[in-house]
Amino acid sequence: MHSISQYLAKRRDNFLLLRIVAALMVIYGHSFALTRDIGANDIFLRHQWGIYSGDIAVDIFFVISGFMVAGSFLAGSSLVNYLTARLLRIVPAYAFILAMSAFVIGLLFTTLGASQYFASPDVLLYVTKNLHFASDMAWTLPGVFDGHRMTAINGSLWTLPAEMRMYLLVATLGVFGCLRNRALGLVAIAALVMAALLNPQLLPVHSDWIRLGGFFCIGILAQLFKDGIQIRHDAMLTLVALTYISYNTQSYHWLLGISIAYFSFWFAYRTPLVNLERFGDPSYGIYLWGWPIQQMLLSFNPDMTPSMNFLIAMAFAVTMGYVSWYLIERPALSFKAKIRNIRWQSFDLRPASGDGAQQ
Repeated sequence: MHSISQYLAKRRDNFLLLRIVAALMVIYGHSFALTRDIGANDIFLRHQWGIYSGDIAVDIFFVISGFMVAGSFLAGSSLVNYLTARLLRIVPAYAFILAMSAFVIGLLFTTLGASQYFASPDVLLYVTKNLHFASDMAWTLPGVFDGHRMTAINGSLWTLPAEMRMYLLVATLGVFGCLRNRALGLVAIAALVMAALLNPQLLPVHSDWIRLGGFFCIGILAQLFKDGIQIRHDAMLTLVALTYISYNTQSYHWLLGISIAYFSFWFAYRTPLVNLERFGDPSYGIYLWGWPIQQMLLSFNPDMTPSMNFLIAMAFAVTMGYVSWYLIERPALSFKAKIRNIRWQSFDLRPASGDGAQQ
Protein backbone atom coordinates (compact mmCIF):
# COMPACT_ATOMS: atom_id res chain seq x y z
CA MET A 1 0.00 0.00 0.00
CA HIS A 2 1.24 3.45 -0.90
CA SER A 3 -1.46 5.86 0.26
CA ILE A 4 -0.66 9.47 0.97
CA SER A 5 -1.70 9.04 4.60
CA GLN A 6 0.83 6.24 5.05
CA TYR A 7 3.60 8.44 3.67
CA LEU A 8 2.47 11.30 5.89
CA ALA A 9 2.80 9.06 8.92
CA LYS A 10 6.45 8.45 8.04
CA ARG A 11 7.17 12.21 8.05
CA ARG A 12 9.73 11.74 5.28
CA ASP A 13 9.29 13.33 1.87
CA ASN A 14 10.93 15.34 -0.87
CA PHE A 15 8.51 18.28 -0.87
CA LEU A 16 11.27 20.72 0.07
CA LEU A 17 13.46 19.48 -2.79
CA LEU A 18 10.51 19.78 -5.16
CA ARG A 19 9.80 23.36 -4.04
CA ILE A 20 13.45 24.29 -4.59
CA VAL A 21 13.43 22.69 -8.05
CA ALA A 22 10.18 24.50 -8.87
CA ALA A 23 11.62 27.86 -7.74
CA LEU A 24 14.65 27.28 -9.97
CA MET A 25 12.35 26.33 -12.86
CA VAL A 26 10.74 29.76 -12.52
CA ILE A 27 14.14 31.44 -12.83
CA TYR A 28 14.98 29.19 -15.78
CA GLY A 29 11.76 30.09 -17.58
CA HIS A 30 12.17 33.80 -16.89
CA SER A 31 15.69 33.80 -18.30
CA PHE A 32 14.21 33.42 -21.78
CA ALA A 33 11.62 36.16 -21.21
CA LEU A 34 14.07 38.68 -19.79
CA THR A 35 17.11 38.32 -22.05
CA ARG A 36 17.34 39.67 -25.58
CA ASP A 37 17.66 36.25 -27.22
CA ILE A 38 14.11 36.49 -28.55
CA GLY A 39 14.27 33.32 -30.64
CA ALA A 40 15.13 31.06 -27.72
CA ASN A 41 12.58 29.06 -25.72
CA ASP A 42 12.80 26.86 -22.68
CA ILE A 43 12.89 23.10 -23.03
CA PHE A 44 9.15 22.61 -22.51
CA LEU A 45 8.15 25.07 -25.21
CA ARG A 46 10.79 23.68 -27.56
CA HIS A 47 9.21 20.25 -27.14
CA GLN A 48 5.74 21.73 -27.69
CA TRP A 49 4.22 21.04 -24.31
CA GLY A 50 2.05 24.14 -24.73
CA ILE A 51 3.22 25.43 -21.35
CA TYR A 52 6.53 26.82 -20.15
CA SER A 53 8.62 25.86 -17.13
CA GLY A 54 7.48 28.78 -14.98
CA ASP A 55 3.80 27.84 -15.29
CA ILE A 56 4.56 24.19 -14.51
CA ALA A 57 6.51 25.28 -11.44
CA VAL A 58 3.73 27.55 -10.18
CA ASP A 59 1.17 24.76 -10.70
CA ILE A 60 3.35 22.49 -8.55
CA PHE A 61 3.65 25.20 -5.89
CA PHE A 62 -0.13 25.52 -5.64
CA VAL A 63 -0.75 21.78 -5.47
CA ILE A 64 1.72 21.48 -2.59
CA SER A 65 0.33 24.61 -0.93
CA GLY A 66 -3.26 23.40 -1.08
CA PHE A 67 -2.26 20.06 0.43
CA MET A 68 -0.10 21.48 3.20
CA VAL A 69 -2.26 24.47 4.11
CA ALA A 70 -5.39 22.32 4.39
CA GLY A 71 -3.40 19.98 6.61
CA SER A 72 -2.20 22.93 8.66
CA PHE A 73 -5.77 24.08 9.25
CA LEU A 74 -6.84 20.61 10.36
CA ALA A 75 -3.90 20.30 12.72
CA GLY A 76 -4.21 23.80 14.16
CA SER A 77 -5.88 24.95 17.34
CA SER A 78 -7.96 27.90 16.13
CA LEU A 79 -8.91 30.00 13.14
CA VAL A 80 -6.92 32.97 14.42
CA ASN A 81 -3.83 30.83 14.90
CA TYR A 82 -4.19 29.48 11.37
CA LEU A 83 -4.52 32.93 9.79
CA THR A 84 -1.67 34.36 11.86
CA ALA A 85 0.59 31.47 10.90
CA ARG A 86 -0.20 32.02 7.20
CA LEU A 87 0.63 35.72 7.49
CA LEU A 88 3.90 34.94 9.26
CA ARG A 89 4.86 32.59 6.45
CA ILE A 90 4.16 34.98 3.57
CA VAL A 91 4.32 38.61 4.64
CA PRO A 92 7.73 39.19 6.33
CA ALA A 93 9.89 37.93 3.43
CA TYR A 94 7.53 39.57 0.94
CA ALA A 95 7.67 42.93 2.71
CA PHE A 96 11.45 42.66 2.86
CA ILE A 97 11.87 42.08 -0.89
CA LEU A 98 9.49 44.96 -1.60
CA ALA A 99 11.43 47.33 0.67
CA MET A 100 14.79 46.21 -0.68
CA SER A 101 13.57 46.62 -4.25
CA ALA A 102 12.21 50.12 -3.68
CA PHE A 103 14.86 51.58 -1.38
CA VAL A 104 18.07 49.74 -2.28
CA ILE A 105 17.88 48.03 -5.68
CA GLY A 106 15.87 50.89 -7.14
CA LEU A 107 18.32 53.49 -5.88
CA LEU A 108 21.30 51.56 -7.26
CA PHE A 109 19.85 50.90 -10.70
CA THR A 110 17.71 53.95 -11.45
CA THR A 111 18.76 56.36 -14.17
CA LEU A 112 17.60 59.23 -11.93
CA GLY A 113 19.50 61.02 -9.21
CA ALA A 114 18.85 59.94 -5.64
CA SER A 115 16.84 63.03 -4.70
CA GLN A 116 14.75 62.83 -7.86
CA TYR A 117 14.18 59.11 -7.37
CA PHE A 118 12.97 59.38 -3.79
CA ALA A 119 10.88 62.44 -4.64
CA SER A 120 8.68 60.20 -6.81
CA PRO A 121 5.58 58.90 -4.99
CA ASP A 122 5.91 55.68 -7.00
CA VAL A 123 8.79 54.53 -4.81
CA LEU A 124 6.76 54.24 -1.61
CA LEU A 125 3.68 53.25 -3.60
CA TYR A 126 5.55 50.21 -4.89
CA VAL A 127 5.73 48.89 -1.34
CA THR A 128 2.36 49.96 0.03
CA LYS A 129 0.30 49.03 -3.03
CA ASN A 130 1.80 45.57 -3.34
CA LEU A 131 1.26 44.89 0.35
CA HIS A 132 -2.48 45.14 -0.33
CA PHE A 133 -2.27 41.74 -2.07
CA ALA A 134 -4.60 42.93 -4.82
CA SER A 135 -4.51 41.98 -8.49
CA ASP A 136 -3.74 45.60 -9.37
CA MET A 137 -0.06 45.55 -8.47
CA ALA A 138 2.75 48.06 -8.93
CA TRP A 139 5.35 46.64 -11.28
CA THR A 140 7.88 49.37 -12.02
CA LEU A 141 10.01 51.96 -10.24
CA PRO A 142 11.06 55.32 -11.74
CA GLY A 143 14.03 54.90 -14.05
CA VAL A 144 14.80 51.37 -12.86
CA PHE A 145 15.69 48.78 -15.49
CA ASP A 146 14.88 51.22 -18.27
CA GLY A 147 15.95 49.78 -21.59
CA HIS A 148 15.46 46.20 -20.49
CA ARG A 149 13.27 43.89 -22.52
CA MET A 150 10.92 43.88 -19.53
CA THR A 151 10.96 46.70 -16.99
CA ALA A 152 9.07 44.99 -14.16
CA ILE A 153 11.01 44.99 -10.90
CA ASN A 154 9.71 41.57 -9.90
CA GLY A 155 7.39 39.74 -12.26
CA SER A 156 7.18 36.71 -9.96
CA LEU A 157 5.04 38.46 -7.37
CA TRP A 158 1.75 38.08 -9.25
CA THR A 159 1.06 34.71 -7.61
CA LEU A 160 1.19 35.99 -4.02
CA PRO A 161 -2.21 37.75 -4.01
CA ALA A 162 -3.64 34.52 -5.42
CA GLU A 163 -1.93 32.54 -2.66
CA MET A 164 -3.47 34.78 -0.02
CA ARG A 165 -6.94 34.24 -1.54
CA MET A 166 -6.35 30.49 -1.37
CA TYR A 167 -5.50 30.74 2.33
CA LEU A 168 -8.84 32.45 2.87
CA LEU A 169 -10.53 29.71 0.84
CA VAL A 170 -9.12 27.08 3.19
CA ALA A 171 -10.26 29.12 6.19
CA THR A 172 -13.77 29.41 4.74
CA LEU A 173 -13.99 25.70 3.93
CA GLY A 174 -12.72 24.91 7.40
CA VAL A 175 -15.15 27.19 9.20
CA PHE A 176 -18.09 25.51 7.44
CA GLY A 177 -16.79 22.04 8.20
CA CYS A 178 -15.84 21.16 4.63
CA LEU A 179 -12.34 20.05 5.58
CA ARG A 180 -13.55 17.58 8.21
CA ASN A 181 -16.29 16.05 6.09
CA ARG A 182 -15.08 14.58 2.83
CA ALA A 183 -18.44 14.53 1.11
CA LEU A 184 -19.15 18.14 2.04
CA GLY A 185 -15.66 19.20 0.98
CA LEU A 186 -16.00 17.44 -2.37
CA VAL A 187 -19.34 19.11 -3.05
CA ALA A 188 -17.98 22.54 -2.12
CA ILE A 189 -14.91 22.21 -4.34
CA ALA A 190 -16.97 20.76 -7.20
CA ALA A 191 -19.25 23.79 -6.96
CA LEU A 192 -16.24 26.11 -7.15
CA VAL A 193 -14.91 24.26 -10.19
CA MET A 194 -18.28 24.45 -11.95
CA ALA A 195 -18.49 28.17 -11.21
CA ALA A 196 -14.98 28.68 -12.58
CA LEU A 197 -15.85 26.81 -15.78
CA LEU A 198 -19.31 28.22 -16.41
CA ASN A 199 -19.25 31.72 -14.90
CA PRO A 200 -15.86 32.69 -13.42
CA GLN A 201 -17.16 36.21 -12.71
CA LEU A 202 -18.98 34.71 -9.75
CA LEU A 203 -15.68 34.02 -7.99
CA PRO A 204 -13.91 36.78 -6.03
CA VAL A 205 -10.60 36.19 -7.81
CA HIS A 206 -8.82 37.60 -10.84
CA SER A 207 -9.25 35.57 -14.02
CA ASP A 208 -5.49 34.88 -14.10
CA TRP A 209 -5.83 33.08 -10.77
CA ILE A 210 -8.47 30.54 -11.83
CA ARG A 211 -5.90 27.99 -13.00
CA LEU A 212 -3.88 28.40 -9.81
CA GLY A 213 -7.01 27.94 -7.74
CA GLY A 214 -7.73 24.70 -9.58
CA PHE A 215 -4.35 23.25 -8.67
CA PHE A 216 -4.72 24.49 -5.10
CA CYS A 217 -8.07 22.69 -4.85
CA ILE A 218 -6.45 19.49 -6.11
CA GLY A 219 -4.06 19.79 -3.19
CA ILE A 220 -6.98 20.24 -0.78
CA LEU A 221 -8.71 17.16 -2.21
CA ALA A 222 -5.50 15.16 -1.82
CA GLN A 223 -5.53 16.11 1.87
CA LEU A 224 -9.20 15.17 2.25
CA PHE A 225 -8.83 11.81 0.51
CA LYS A 226 -5.29 11.00 1.58
CA ASP A 227 -6.33 7.60 2.93
CA GLY A 228 -7.49 6.40 -0.48
CA ILE A 229 -5.11 8.04 -2.95
CA GLN A 230 -2.30 5.68 -3.94
CA ILE A 231 1.02 7.04 -5.16
CA ARG A 232 2.36 4.40 -7.52
CA HIS A 233 4.99 4.20 -10.25
CA ASP A 234 2.62 2.50 -12.69
CA ALA A 235 -0.03 5.18 -12.14
CA MET A 236 2.52 7.90 -12.87
CA LEU A 237 3.61 6.14 -16.07
CA THR A 238 0.00 5.65 -17.13
CA LEU A 239 -0.78 9.33 -16.72
CA VAL A 240 2.31 10.26 -18.73
CA ALA A 241 1.28 7.89 -21.51
CA LEU A 242 -2.31 9.16 -21.57
CA THR A 243 -1.11 12.75 -21.66
CA TYR A 244 1.26 11.97 -24.51
CA ILE A 245 -1.32 10.23 -26.71
CA SER A 246 -3.90 12.95 -26.00
CA TYR A 247 -1.72 15.64 -27.59
CA ASN A 248 -3.69 17.77 -30.09
CA THR A 249 -6.96 16.80 -28.40
CA GLN A 250 -9.14 18.85 -26.08
CA SER A 251 -8.29 16.56 -23.18
CA TYR A 252 -4.53 17.21 -23.40
CA HIS A 253 -4.32 20.18 -21.03
CA TRP A 254 -6.63 18.51 -18.53
CA LEU A 255 -4.52 15.36 -18.50
CA LEU A 256 -1.35 17.43 -18.34
CA GLY A 257 -2.70 19.24 -15.29
CA ILE A 258 -3.63 15.98 -13.57
CA SER A 259 -0.19 14.59 -14.42
CA ILE A 260 1.54 17.64 -12.94
CA ALA A 261 -0.52 17.33 -9.76
CA TYR A 262 0.11 13.60 -9.41
CA PHE A 263 3.79 14.10 -10.21
CA SER A 264 4.04 16.47 -7.23
CA PHE A 265 3.13 13.65 -4.84
CA TRP A 266 5.01 10.99 -6.78
CA PHE A 267 8.20 13.06 -6.61
CA ALA A 268 7.68 13.80 -2.93
CA TYR A 269 7.00 10.23 -1.85
CA ARG A 270 8.38 7.78 -4.41
CA THR A 271 11.81 9.23 -5.27
CA PRO A 272 14.90 8.61 -3.08
CA LEU A 273 14.84 10.87 -0.05
CA VAL A 274 17.12 13.90 -0.13
CA ASN A 275 17.24 15.33 3.38
CA LEU A 276 17.59 19.08 2.87
CA GLU A 277 15.53 20.16 5.88
CA ARG A 278 18.59 20.32 8.12
CA PHE A 279 19.90 23.21 6.02
CA GLY A 280 16.69 25.25 6.11
CA ASP A 281 14.05 26.10 3.51
CA PRO A 282 15.27 28.53 0.82
CA SER A 283 12.46 27.87 -1.68
CA TYR A 284 10.32 30.95 -0.96
CA GLY A 285 13.34 33.24 -0.91
CA ILE A 286 14.59 31.78 -4.20
CA TYR A 287 11.22 32.50 -5.76
CA LEU A 288 11.10 36.06 -4.43
CA TRP A 289 14.66 37.01 -5.35
CA GLY A 290 15.07 35.27 -8.71
CA TRP A 291 13.56 37.90 -11.00
CA PRO A 292 15.21 41.03 -9.50
CA ILE A 293 18.58 39.25 -9.48
CA GLN A 294 18.11 38.37 -13.15
CA GLN A 295 17.25 41.99 -13.93
CA MET A 296 20.31 43.27 -12.06
CA LEU A 297 22.54 40.86 -13.98
CA LEU A 298 21.13 42.16 -17.25
CA SER A 299 21.93 45.72 -16.17
CA PHE A 300 25.59 44.71 -16.02
CA ASN A 301 25.48 42.61 -19.19
CA PRO A 302 22.51 43.34 -21.48
CA ASP A 303 23.65 40.74 -24.02
CA MET A 304 23.76 37.90 -21.51
CA THR A 305 22.42 34.61 -22.88
CA PRO A 306 19.47 32.87 -21.19
CA SER A 307 21.64 30.01 -19.96
CA MET A 308 24.24 32.35 -18.47
CA ASN A 309 21.54 34.48 -16.88
CA PHE A 310 19.91 31.41 -15.37
CA LEU A 311 23.08 29.84 -13.99
CA ILE A 312 24.42 33.00 -12.36
CA ALA A 313 21.01 34.08 -11.08
CA MET A 314 20.45 30.59 -9.67
CA ALA A 315 23.60 30.79 -7.57
CA PHE A 316 22.72 34.23 -6.18
CA ALA A 317 19.05 33.35 -5.66
CA VAL A 318 19.85 30.20 -3.69
CA THR A 319 22.21 32.24 -1.52
CA MET A 320 19.52 34.88 -0.94
CA GLY A 321 17.00 32.12 -0.31
CA TYR A 322 19.02 30.91 2.65
CA VAL A 323 19.65 34.47 3.82
CA SER A 324 15.91 35.09 3.71
CA TRP A 325 15.23 31.87 5.60
CA TYR A 326 17.69 32.42 8.43
CA LEU A 327 17.31 36.17 8.86
CA ILE A 328 13.61 36.71 8.13
CA GLU A 329 11.43 33.65 7.60
CA ARG A 330 12.60 31.38 10.41
CA PRO A 331 12.59 34.18 13.02
CA ALA A 332 9.08 35.15 11.91
CA LEU A 333 7.89 31.56 12.08
CA SER A 334 9.26 31.26 15.61
CA PHE A 335 6.30 33.37 16.71
CA LYS A 336 4.01 30.46 15.82
CA ALA A 337 4.89 28.69 19.05
CA LYS A 338 4.04 31.79 21.07
CA ILE A 339 0.75 32.20 19.24
CA ARG A 340 -0.22 28.58 19.91
CA ASN A 341 0.05 29.27 23.63
CA ILE A 342 -2.65 31.94 23.34
CA ARG A 343 -6.19 30.66 23.74
CA TRP A 344 -8.51 32.17 21.12
CA GLN A 345 -11.52 30.04 21.97
CA SER A 346 -14.02 32.79 21.17
CA PHE A 347 -12.68 32.90 17.62
CA ASP A 348 -12.47 29.15 17.05
CA LEU A 349 -15.40 28.56 14.71
CA ARG A 350 -14.39 25.11 13.50
CA PRO A 351 -16.35 22.00 14.44
CA ALA A 352 -14.74 19.62 16.87
CA SER A 353 -12.83 16.77 15.29
CA GLY A 354 -14.76 13.53 15.14
CA ASP A 355 -16.32 11.02 12.82
CA GLY A 356 -17.04 13.73 10.27
CA ALA A 357 -13.35 13.85 9.38
CA GLN A 358 -13.58 10.29 8.13
CA GLN A 359 -16.71 10.64 6.03
